[in-house]
Amino acid sequence: MSHTKHFLEELRVLQESFDQVTAAMGELNTTLNRMLDKEEQDDEAEVAPKRDIQADKEAVRGMLAKQASKGLTKEVKELLKKFGAEKLSDVNPDDYEDLYYSAESLDK
Repeated sequence: MSHTKHFLEELRVLQESFDQVTAAMGELNTTLNRMLDKEEQDDEAEVAPKRDIQADKEAVRGMLAKQASKGLTKEVKELLKKFGAEKLSDVNPDDYEDLYYSAESLDK
């Protein structure tokens, strides 16, 4: 076989190898994109569960009642005013957690 034919055969083999590598890289890219999409979907699914506003309100109500029964009625009313409310139903539900811990710390 002449040197030219041998060289051309080696180039053809090399081209086939490049084609295989290109195809494998395309498959790898597709797989990685699928994994990334799944990871993004999983992240979206991990959003914090919705809070139970009614349960939070009952917990705050219980803490306020407990503190009032200890003779801290005046402090409880002042605390409600601090949160811009005359009564618990006037308090913004987003403030329930802060109100609960503020009420809990009244007797300390």
